[in-house]
Amino acid sequence: MAEQAAVSTEPAVPVQPERRLTTFSSLQHRDYRYLWLGQVGHSASLWMEQIVRPVLILQLTDSALMVGLVVATRMTPMLLFGLLAGVAADRFDRKRILLVTQWVTMSIHFLMAALVLADVIEPWHVFVTTFASGTSMAFNQPARQSLIPQLVPREALLNAVALNTSAMNLMRILGPAIAGVLLLSGVGPVYLLNGAVLLGVMVSTNLMQVPYQPRPPEGETSVLEDLRESFRFVARTPAVFAIIGPALILFVFGMPYLSVFVPLFAKDVLDLGDSGVGALVSAAGVGALIGSLTMASQTQLRRRGLLLLIFLALFSGGLLLMSRSTMVPLSIIALMLTASMSTSYMALTNGLLLELSPPEMHGRVMSLLSLDRGLVPLGATIAGALAATLGPQDGLLVMASVCLGLTLLAAVAAPALRRV
Repeated sequence: MAEQAAVSTEPAVPVQPERRLTTFSSLQHRDYRYLWLGQVGHSASLWMEQIVRPVLILQLTDSALMVGLVVATRMTPMLLFGLLAGVAADRFDRKRILLVTQWVTMSIHFLMAALVLADVIEPWHVFVTTFASGTSMAFNQPARQSLIPQLVPREALLNAVALNTSAMNLMRILGPAIAGVLLLSGVGPVYLLNGAVLLGVMVSTNLMQVPYQPRPPEGETSVLEDLRESFRFVARTPAVFAIIGPALILFVFGMPYLSVFVPLFAKDVLDLGDSGVGALVSAAGVGALIGSLTMASQTQLRRRGLLLLIFLALFSGGLLLMSRSTMVPLSIIALMLTASMSTSYMALTNGLLLELSPPEMHGRVMSLLSLDRGLVPLGATIAGALAATLGPQDGLLVMASVCLGLTLLAAVAAPALRRV
């Protein structure tokens, strides 16, 4: 299905003569451009799915708790398979991993379109395909992130990571807006478009020529030993541990705002209806795009660990503002602030982890974040239960308050992070 990755004797893109980085510097590299274009399409599909899935489950069950549970189902594979996916990214051809996961996701979208258009869709179909899609994503992410250092010079790494995030956030604006328009005709057309987009993503991925990827000699170490080595690396590298730990706050108590609370706010608080979900997520996408492009424009950042804590605190403040809002303009401002800070936080986190780890461990180190992402189901379940019990506004207030409190605690209890 895919052409074999081009192999060279160099471990990464040759270092170019030093030049001043600009916001879009990394796009000068041919193969990174194909990775980036694939990320654009992949993100468009992802964000349209983020809109259509809660809308579909609400249509089938009319339950806020079920929205939280389906989000939890989507993220559970991160916890179950995330570390194994990191080992796979370090052992096998990362380009081939991307192609296989993209084919799986494309097939799921076309299957869901058929079920919806045939009017035989049931809630269990949503849960099963959501789990399968989440499993595909669990293997896709560490492979994709680990490819970036192979395609750009080291000095452009943060720029490339931030631009990769920008691609996702550009589609956070356009994807939900497109989904919102298509939802006026029903759920089925959204899934059909998703499948077609993934086909284009596979074409872009196949065009990449990936340089040499360091791999352990075949049969020399077991999968279990590879996993142990990743934990030993974190244990002897306090900076990496200090970066991964606080991300737990964002994933558990913060990220459910988009998948659980935004659909509920659109329908129950702001009275915007199903298509309003897409409009609110697009507003968040504007803020996220601003945040990621700002990070891509930075050539040198100091006190980066302290910056991570500031990003988390401002993210929590945005959630608090949104929880009290009953006006569309104020909700949009709160969403833009929240999304901008979460995107800046993740771009800097990913860049630091790739910078601080050796190339042969990039997949495993990036997959350690899956331990945090894998707990999103816990946060989504809590968020759904709080929304069902207290209502969307007070439920979000509780989550935001916990997020802010834990951020302040991390600032005091993690001096290693402040020194990064």
